[in-house]
Amino acid sequence: MDQAAHTSAAELRFSDARSARKWADMYDSDTDSLQEASFRARCDAAVQYVLRVLPAGGRVLDLGCGSAPVLSRLRQHGASCTGLEYSEDMLRHARARLQSMQLDVGDLHRGDCRETPFEAASFDVVVCLGVISYVEDYAVVLSEIKRILKPGGYALVSFRNRFNPILWDPAVGLKTLARAATGRLPPEPYKIGRFMDFREFRRKMDDAGFEYRHFVGIGLGPIRFNRRALLAERVSIWLSDSLTAVLRRLGWQAPMRWLADVSLWVYGKPAA
Repeated sequence: MDQAAHTSAAELRFSDARSARKWADMYDSDTDSLQEASFRARCDAAVQYVLRVLPAGGRVLDLGCGSAPVLSRLRQHGASCTGLEYSEDMLRHARARLQSMQLDVGDLHRGDCRETPFEAASFDVVVCLGVISYVEDYAVVLSEIKRILKPGGYALVSFRNRFNPILWDPAVGLKTLARAATGRLPPEPYKIGRFMDFREFRRKMDDAGFEYRHFVGIGLGPIRFNRRALLAERVSIWLSDSLTAVLRRLGWQAPMRWLADVSLWVYGKPAA
């Protein structure tokens, strides 16, 4: 499948015919789903970090803004935030969210994350949550983020961690280890919305000329055996929150890079 076909498939996935409504609704209330709880926590972490580093009068781009859960909260805090999204249906949900919150519905654009319509060095912060998993050659997206960032600006990039379903499922983990030991573990083929190897991502960020700033791991578990969940979703959410609090209190970031479901990485564009 070529990139144009991948793009069309990704757009369909986030259409009203598929999952656009689900993605819009999950940020409006708590749900009994560890995955959705992790996505809401990802939104919280991104908003908090942006507000911490955004200079007075600074500009933010939410690249792949979806239904605007991040963008809307940044605007609530008075931040100047532009949104870019490929799915027209998701943009419709974004406008509806902003209207319901009595926020400005302007400065939302339909476009491709690989080639944005913005001038170089336009933004102080670029937020890119869950986007690069839908682009095969995502190094192109990273290069575009660097182009539109101001020197000294920040890039917040997230994706789901490939090692989470392996390390939280003993059966899958043992099978993966056995295949790796015998040399029968082929590279994972690209598929839309894939879980990603953070080590590869970090190499690509280094190659693009970014500098590491911060990491947040979000969502531990769920505990499974042979791909079957062993705990109720609410119990999994409680366990995830409890373990995360302990690891953060201890300052143990390294285990979170391997264990967490969602990886949120912050990198900086070197100052001129």
